[in-house]
Amino acid sequence: MLQASQLDRNIETTCVMINCESGSEGRIMDEIREIPGVKECVRTTGPHDILAIIESNTVELLKEIIENKIRKIPNVHATTTLVIASKF
Repeated sequence: MLQASQLDRNIETTCVMINCESGSEGRIMDEIREIPGVKECVRTTGPHDILAIIESNTVELLKEIIENKIRKIPNVHATTTLVIASKF
């Protein structure tokens, strides 16, 4: 998993929790890993199926990645986004 020391303090870092169709997780993760700016993508248990960690120099680029790339992948049902507010 990404360590705090690996996070660039000048870059927006966002965790995107993804809900998807059961059985499609592997394909969706493969597609997400190909998106520039995605630093990590893992399968999770609990209320979300996948967690993607994204880094960007701008909020606009983060919005583009989430709204126009991740959410448009077939069988992605919903996303929840957490912007990291503080790093140590």
